[in-house]
Amino acid sequence: MTNDQPTAGRMRAAELAGRFELKLHRDREVPVPGPGEVLVRVGACTVCNRSDLAYYHYLGLRDHCAVGCFGHEVAGTVEAVGPGATSRPGERVFLRTPITTGFAEFALARQISVGRLPERIPFEQGAILQLLPLAIHATRGVRLGDRVAVIGQGPVGLMTLQVVRRRGAAELVAVDLDPWRLERSTALGADRTVRAPGGPVSARELVGADFDVAIDAVGTPETANQCVELVRQNGLVIFLGTHHVDTRVSFDMIAWEKKGLRVHMAAEPTDLARAATMAVAERLADQVELAPLLSASYPLDELPAAIERLSASSLLTPSGTPSPYPGPPPETLKIAVVP
Repeated sequence: MTNDQPTAGRMRAAELAGRFELKLHRDREVPVPGPGEVLVRVGACTVCNRSDLAYYHYLGLRDHCAVGCFGHEVAGTVEAVGPGATSRPGERVFLRTPITTGFAEFALARQISVGRLPERIPFEQGAILQLLPLAIHATRGVRLGDRVAVIGQGPVGLMTLQVVRRRGAAELVAVDLDPWRLERSTALGADRTVRAPGGPVSARELVGADFDVAIDAVGTPETANQCVELVRQNGLVIFLGTHHVDTRVSFDMIAWEKKGLRVHMAAEPTDLARAATMAVAERLADQVELAPLLSASYPLDELPAAIERLSASSLLTPSGTPSPYPGPPPETLKIAVVP
């Protein structure tokens, strides 16, 4: 297929139509790639345990739950390209946030969001690679020999664990509520794991102190402040776990001042940063472990069941409000949805 002959016809696509409301359309128009855009035939789209779930549960109730792409972790095959795009039809790719939903048979993306997918990686696992450039950019301040603590061992925490190990951390400590997840942390390179009891807790007493870097891969006010508590003087705090329920966090500015803290966010702020991290992600794609992060695959028609399984999580309850769940969904990390 040439770049001036995009796929014509119709497709199935899921839409988040409202809070707790999913609609599966069976006759949506296939997008046509414009300048610098790529049309991908979706092989799989994994459900984002952060933004997809927050959008589903809080659409209309939280401002940040209407600004992103619902279904953005995609792997598939290039179907057609627009003028100026460099991908070629037939290439296997993963996407770092598309323009249109990946819970569909086709998804549209900017060229800068497209990474090459190695042949050995199935699409269901390849979709998880969306987390890799995020982890690469977030950990840009980790240095050889650093002591690093990662709070939260969900999919993004486990991906970050692997990247930090490759950056040369001398000590890598993983923290989570769930012992099942911590078993995966050990298998993926953690030197030590700590099971958090939940609720208010002294991070220093539980995990230790004077870390060079503390990474919040959960995104609650509690875990953000625990990271501040863990780091040494002039330490680095990295915030990975955004787009959860609570987006406002209060800090003790005197504590920050006394420690002289440095802070990194995860998301790439410019196209230059996105291109740089995607280039590194393509080189590392064959080196990170993806199979331990994939818990199940569901057909597109069963997207509601996938969302329901992942929603059995305490992280979907606002901070300070009792949750019916003791922690993350049992024995579940990533779920892939396959058209």
